[in-house]
Amino acid sequence: MTTLLTPRPHRRLEMDWNRRRFLGAAAGLAAALAAAGCSRSDADAGGTRDAGWSFTDDRGTLIELDSPPRTFVTYTGIAGALWDYGLVPVGVFGAPTRSPGSTDTSISGNLDFSKTDMVGQLWGQVELEKIAALEPDVVIVPQLRGSALLDEANLDAVKGLSTVLFVETAAGTIDRTVQEIVELAVEIGAESDMDAQRKDHDAARERISEVASSLKNSHVLFASADPDTMRVSRSGFPILADLAGLGLAVVDPAEGSSVYVEKLAWEMADHYPADMIFLDDRPSSLQLDTLGTNPAWSNLPAVKAGKIGTWNPEPVLSYAGIARTYNALADQLLAFSHS
Repeated sequence: MTTLLTPRPHRRLEMDWNRRRFLGAAAGLAAALAAAGCSRSDADAGGTRDAGWSFTDDRGTLIELDSPPRTFVTYTGIAGALWDYGLVPVGVFGAPTRSPGSTDTSISGNLDFSKTDMVGQLWGQVELEKIAALEPDVVIVPQLRGSALLDEANLDAVKGLSTVLFVETAAGTIDRTVQEIVELAVEIGAESDMDAQRKDHDAARERISEVASSLKNSHVLFASADPDTMRVSRSGFPILADLAGLGLAVVDPAEGSSVYVEKLAWEMADHYPADMIFLDDRPSSLQLDTLGTNPAWSNLPAVKAGKIGTWNPEPVLSYAGIARTYNALADQLLAFSHS
């Protein structure tokens, strides 16, 4: 499969403040940053912190603060990644509910919601009063191919309350995005040893490659579903481009209603032959308990063979998050190959 993604240029960091706080975890951080291709200045031997912090985000905006940001609000997916590096947001937005009173955790990884405040669960919106009360040093907003996950009017209001830093999560390779979030984590205070996480991440990617090789040409289709359509996922999802690059025979429609999916009416659900199907496990998709009554779904060869798994188009973009996601996929692929 040809990747439709173009890696973005590595963003430029401009730092002039002392980094003595990282010395205790220097080995792990050095390895992580080496993997990310970052250039970082050494700690000042004199030992006093210089004033000032600057960072160029993924919109090319140079952000300058009097000191490194220590409190932040961000989208749950980004929060889950930063949590894996020991960073706790003061507020998060974008966690939908699967049922009344139940917060969806499919995109937030190990994030403990009891340690943070929810500042918005409606798509594209945050509650401005809560942002104002928290007074975060920075609000980290993800964007998909340049489009922010907050509505323009809401985003403009947030900019009046705090500094906004944009992180691109869809326009480049997933590996590059993971490395850039490592970079961001370090710049906002991560002190954890990332070396072990990085090794687990690399091992999980290698495992996918080995499993893909053992499957030979078994075609794997990733999809989501609603009452009217089956949405066949495309390589616009960085995770699918990466899995294909690791050798998995991912079904990748040449065209679609968006860079992410091709929508098929249910009577066309068998348009793409597939040996295995992985169903989007987020609340935005119908799940197996509902699809079981749909004959177009039930008659698909992969469904009849019991080779139906789950996947998440929004994996947690940390070393540990990718390791968890890829190991879970590898487990399912291996189980199907033996059935």
